[in-house]
Amino acid sequence: MHSPEQVQSGPALVLAPFGRDSTVVCAALRETGIEALEQPSLAELVTNLHIAGAAVIAEEALAHEHRGALAQWIASQPPWSDFPFVLLTLRTGQNGLALSELIDLMGNVTVLERPLAATSLKSAVRAAVRGRVRQRQSESYLRKLQDLAETLERRVEERTEQLTEANRRLTAEIAERERTEVALRQAQKMEAIGQLTGGIAHDFNNLLMAIMGSLELISMRVSDERADRYLRNAMHAAQRGAKLIGQLLAFSRKQHLSPASVDTNDLVSTVAELLSRTLGNAIRVDVVLHNELWPALVDATQLELMLINLAINARDAMPEGGLLTIETGKLDSVPDELKEDLRPGQYVSIAVRDTGSGMAPEVLSRAFDPFFTTKPPGKGTGLGLSQVYGFARQSGGTAKIETKLGHGTVVRIFLPRAEGAAVSEEAREADAGEAGAKEVILVVDDDPSVLETTRGMLDDLGYRAIAASDAESALAALSQQDVDLAVIDLAMPGMSGLNLGLELQRRQPGLPIVYCSGYPDLIEATSKRMTGNLLLSKPYSSRELSAKVQSMLHGPDADLVKASNADHSAGLNG
Repeated sequence: MHSPEQVQSGPALVLAPFGRDSTVVCAALRETGIEALEQPSLAELVTNLHIAGAAVIAEEALAHEHRGALAQWIASQPPWSDFPFVLLTLRTGQNGLALSELIDLMGNVTVLERPLAATSLKSAVRAAVRGRVRQRQSESYLRKLQDLAETLERRVEERTEQLTEANRRLTAEIAERERTEVALRQAQKMEAIGQLTGGIAHDFNNLLMAIMGSLELISMRVSDERADRYLRNAMHAAQRGAKLIGQLLAFSRKQHLSPASVDTNDLVSTVAELLSRTLGNAIRVDVVLHNELWPALVDATQLELMLINLAINARDAMPEGGLLTIETGKLDSVPDELKEDLRPGQYVSIAVRDTGSGMAPEVLSRAFDPFFTTKPPGKGTGLGLSQVYGFARQSGGTAKIETKLGHGTVVRIFLPRAEGAAVSEEAREADAGEAGAKEVILVVDDDPSVLETTRGMLDDLGYRAIAASDAESALAALSQQDVDLAVIDLAMPGMSGLNLGLELQRRQPGLPIVYCSGYPDLIEATSKRMTGNLLLSKPYSSRELSAKVQSMLHGPDADLVKASNADHSAGLNG
């Protein structure tokens, strides 16, 4: 236990206005070491009570004084205070009622009848002063307890604040971890589907190549209107199959892209003009273009298809009509919410906004999944949005959806900024070229149907095609005669198409080669390694094949290739 704090007792106030009682009482108290102060009036005594240790009051001093100030002071004491009074009464036997009133007024009072022994007075006053000292010590303890309580409360508040902040950070970290896990699961799911898609794409593309090429060759040889109608139906179905494979490849980010610096504002304006004529009168098309937009590094043709895809989705979400807005913008840096999807850098954004029905949360969570659709059977494949997502990711960007049920949807595509100047639309259009002039073209493919179809196409285009089903046959054909160009399938058993091409060029330097494949990964990988050779994705049409061959034979570098071939032939003959 701590020792009681030392406090000043304060003087004993003495109020006895008649006779010598005041002087006698003060003298007696001073003899015992108690400081005693005579008070000339009740008002003076009340004024000094706050510094006093006790008060000795003669009964007659209160008889003719107004006691309201005293009563108020007593009543307004703090909780720790119960001021001690010593009341000196007269032994008359007639003061019972008045004395009771005084006792009730003072509360903590010791009554002494006069005449009284000095010992009794001293003892009573000493006890009163000692009691007041205890009260003041209690006040000190209470004040300290209050200070401690306030300190404790402050510390509790500070700790509560710290815990609240820690809980907030923990909650944010948990939410961020959950978002990361969801994104990771989504990425793994997309990757798994993409691998499956890429695996089956080659076989389907070879089948479609043989079917579409054969139908095209037959259509050139049939003049019967009924048969021609059947051929058109078959070609339409095959083209739908090719489009479906293309959409799957776009989703899986394995389609062959030809990114270039594109004026996005110009492209968006062109697409918007087309949409305003084709979406119907109920849909109003609005364009908001950023005035200082950078060019985007993107495959322009595929971007146009993606925007048309999104516009068709927006139209279907607004059966009663509405507003379709295409808006361009740019990002100077990657915001926090996109850092998981985009590398540091600058990006061009294209937003397609509709005022349609919007998406429920459960629909939004699956919107990029392939084959997921809310449309009735036969109204959609469920590949539109997944194709947009895959295209954006393969282009080095991403796609995001903002939607609220009943309030429309915004699909935003982010594409990397291009450093060079934008390529005009005219420069992007391919020229199919003219018919062949009996140039000799070596065709190498291990699929007999594709080999026969490609040879037939080249023959019809005016070339002389030599077919080889493997590397050995191709090398044997080259040993018998020079060729003007080779069309080689990249994925062949034994020697790969790429190695075969290099061997052919070693034997006939400068030989132009067009590589083709139904494997999107091979096309992409080869495009990064080869220069001076064109790539062709299966299935391709006669027109596409003609454009590639003409580009190699009659393009800007054609004369150099022919000169190289001529020198090589002269060397052999010499």
